[in-house]
Amino acid sequence: MNLTQWLTAKPGRMTAMAAHFGLNKTAIFGWKVNGVPRDRMKAIREFTGGEVTLEEMVPDCPALEAKAAA
Repeated sequence: MNLTQWLTAKPGRMTAMAAHFGLNKTAIFGWKVNGVPRDRMKAIREFTGGEVTLEEMVPDCPALEAKAAA
C-alpha cells in the first residue's frame, strides 16, 4: 500500500501522522505529492504498522525490486 492509499483509507490519519512527527498536515500532504524523504521512510513504515512498504515509497529502486522478485 502506498502512503496516499494509507492516508485516505481512514479519516484522521493525516492529522495523526502530522502530530506523531511534530509536523503540520501540509508537510504530510507534501509527502503524498513529492514522496517521503528517505530519512523518514523507516519511521513511516513503523508508524503504519508495515502497511506502507519501503517498496512503495521507493518504487524505482533496483535493489528493492530484486528483493521483491526473489
